Amino acid sequence: EWRLNKLNLTMPEAVFSANGNWAAVGGKERRRVQMNYRLDIANSGELLKRLGMDGLIRRGKGRLDGQVGWLGSPLSLDYPSMDGQFNVNIESGQFLKADPGIAKLLGVLSLQSLPRRLTLDFRDLFSEGFAFDFVRGDVRIEQGVATTNNFQMKGVSAGAAIEGSADIAKETQNLKVVVVPEINTSAATLYMAAINPLVGLTTYLSQLVLSKPLTKAGTSVFLIDGSWSNPRVTKTE
Repeated sequence: EWRLNKLNLTMPEAVFSANGNWAAVGGKERRRVQMNYRLDIANSGELLKRLGMDGLIRRGKGRLDGQVGWLGSPLSLDYPSMDGQFNVNIESGQFLKADPGIAKLLGVLSLQSLPRRLTLDFRDLFSEGFAFDFVRGDVRIEQGVATTNNFQMKGVSAGAAIEGSADIAKETQNLKVVVVPEINTSAATLYMAAINPLVGLTTYLSQLVLSKPLTKAGTSVFLIDGSWSNPRVTKTE
């Protein structure tokens, strides 16, 4: 067994710390990587640029922390065997156009595929690059499929809450997205408090509707499936 007691990597854009091990699974020859990590981010855009993914996010500071594991080498990610969970909390940034590789998932999560005009005129805020106050949520990964039920984004004019899954290896997704304009009287209630992952988006919205009915005007619900590079968007009631 190979054990990593403590790793600290400091860059101008972020500080990465981790510990974990690389050990045989069930006495078998094939080994599994298991890692606990924390990434404190000073500038998300510059960090992604350093990693070879330039032009995806502007600014953005916060943290990403959790656990992840996969079969095989520590130097090569194996998405089909990947398991873990993490929490993301990033503030004061802006999504830009996303295209290459896994960055295509950022294009889906930043809602660039939504219709350029929703019920209200949001001045193309999603398709032209969504400027956010915060992006936060919890994600579970099981056999390469990432799932969330409390992903939230809030901007100046609108916000969105997302639940569903994304297959990292197959580059597909199945997501439900609720977009709420800031003028909606329930928007503050929806976005001020972080949604508890034990409750989830659907239950939280049901409770919110019972206590303070969501204004129908301007609130939109979408289903997003298909591939990361060619997502299919369906507006629902």
